[in-house]
Amino acid sequence: MKPPYTSRQGQFLTFIHHYATLHGRPPAEAEMVQFFQVTPPTVHQMILTLERRGLITRAPGQARSIKMTLSPEKLPPLPGVSESTGTPLPVRQTQGQQPTDTEAALLRLGKIQIKDLFVHYGRNSLDDSEFIPLLDALIESFVRAGLSALAVKELRRHTCELYHRCCQEAEPESTFESNTELMFSYLPGPRRTLWLRWT
Repeated sequence: MKPPYTSRQGQFLTFIHHYATLHGRPPAEAEMVQFFQVTPPTVHQMILTLERRGLITRAPGQARSIKMTLSPEKLPPLPGVSESTGTPLPVRQTQGQQPTDTEAALLRLGKIQIKDLFVHYGRNSLDDSEFIPLLDALIESFVRAGLSALAVKELRRHTCELYHRCCQEAEPESTFESNTELMFSYLPGPRRTLWLRWT
């Protein structure tokens, strides 16, 4: 039986489902723009189409109000995702092995969200003692979603590089090592140990 959506619509539906599962809330249209690398009108038109076809519902004028009307079993399967549960299968990724499509998509989403947190951090006066645990919690949500050890390491390394760049704007002579040491000092002992092991 033919699914009630096109291939592209299925990609958006699957993204919405995985995002909501990972974060406990649906994505904003801006996050879909970043993920699919399309224009805001393209995403908005897709949301209107999905709603018109009865594949999602939403509250007009209310942010993050998308609700799926399809069960996860009716969404298109992605490589690396269990068709019966919709959850990532355990991925045993070794050095040099290519990530699955799902793994690559989750990694890309993680990098986008980490970058967005740094933009928010730059616009608002957040103390590092609040900001660093927030970054840690975001990465931990990707760990719980089944991201492989290598992908988690890449997310943590990416986070350290962005933090280093922020520190260098304030103190150009600072080093990567000193900045990551400063960053880790804001994490409690067990979390600090995890970051030291994974970066």
